[in-house]
Amino acid sequence: MKFTDWLQQLISRIRPKEPVSIPPGMTHYLRETETGITRFHLRVERDGSGLLVTNATALARLSPSGVIIAKALLEGRSEVEVLSTLKATFRGAAPETMANDIASINQLLQQLTAPGDAYPVFNLDDAALATDAAELIAPLQAALPLASPDTLRPLLERLWEVGIPHVIFFAPKTPNATDLVRAVERAEDLGMIAGVRARASDLLQEGLLNDLMVAGLDHVTFPYAALDADLHDALFGAGDHQAADTVLAWLEENQLCANIEIPLVETTLPGLETMIHSLLDRGADNFSFVTYVTKDPALAGKHHGALDADAMPQIAAIVEEGAHEVQARFLWEPPVERDPGQTLAEQLQQGPRCAGDVAIRVESDGRVIPPRGPYQSAGNLLQDSWDVIWNHEAFRRYRERVEALTRCEICPGLVICAADCPRERTGWAQKP
Repeated sequence: MKFTDWLQQLISRIRPKEPVSIPPGMTHYLRETETGITRFHLRVERDGSGLLVTNATALARLSPSGVIIAKALLEGRSEVEVLSTLKATFRGAAPETMANDIASINQLLQQLTAPGDAYPVFNLDDAALATDAAELIAPLQAALPLASPDTLRPLLERLWEVGIPHVIFFAPKTPNATDLVRAVERAEDLGMIAGVRARASDLLQEGLLNDLMVAGLDHVTFPYAALDADLHDALFGAGDHQAADTVLAWLEENQLCANIEIPLVETTLPGLETMIHSLLDRGADNFSFVTYVTKDPALAGKHHGALDADAMPQIAAIVEEGAHEVQARFLWEPPVERDPGQTLAEQLQQGPRCAGDVAIRVESDGRVIPPRGPYQSAGNLLQDSWDVIWNHEAFRRYRERVEALTRCEICPGLVICAADCPRERTGWAQKP
């Protein structure tokens, strides 16, 4: 059985008849393993489910029963004691089932301790696994535009304080290499998983990738539009295609996770399947699909133009079928509304608002932006309480959409539909 399969079974197999009496919040543990002392951070949600972060490099979601097991094991309790606790909490479950769950969490702890070059989020492939997002005490991830250390430091500390364990720094063209390295170092010092999103050509500043790896970087996201170098470079700058191939080879050689951001527009669709096969052959197995969508027929019809909203279900079905056939790990980013005020190249280089549906965008001045819908601040991270921000109307509307069934007869079973209908503008990351 696949690792994600048994873990998903564990999430849904048994539910407590009464709420688990572990208060929400983040707890830090140290555990001696074969490789030395390992840092664990366990974040418990309001519904008793949780997140487990290991050495600031890997993260997994846990069911309420998984939280109880992980907490007990991290506290040094024996499996006999853990089984006794489960029997008292979860009535009706077979002892053999509980014993198997304890063994599964033990296996999870071992795998999280040595994740290798795997993507740091182990069992959260898409929004379909986050249908209980309203119960989260905070998102799983934050996207921050790169800024000076003095600007980023208080933002990172505040994010960690409210329980957000994963941060991605969005680097501009020709980023300040020192600022980028120091940002990753600070996130690592706090215990956060740290990633960088940048054009490949901007990552090839002399020594930058190595410095980021030494600083504790966990994954690198960079755009890859097409195998055709001319097409890719027209969107991301001269020489960026060759740079992307170089960065991918370097990450593979150094066993650092590569996440390929694939922009989906009219001209990149025809060669998508061939490109994914080529990238898989070179070691890439994590892909983020970003669709650039419009309801304006004039925009959709332009050369290199955005995708027509009504065509999204068919396009998504083709993409998902191809990804499943090659067993690639893929994530749909919230669709991005095409902005006619920018060239397509400018918008694609800017990238998505943030990464995924259980994420936020935090601007340098502290404004917190939800992953979908209007570009609307839900509050200021440095000035407002987290409860005020998290319960803002913008997040309330978003959580209602995530909880509701958005699949319909037109596209049943599509992953892209799990959080919102891709044809509807309300579910897009709208332009500022």
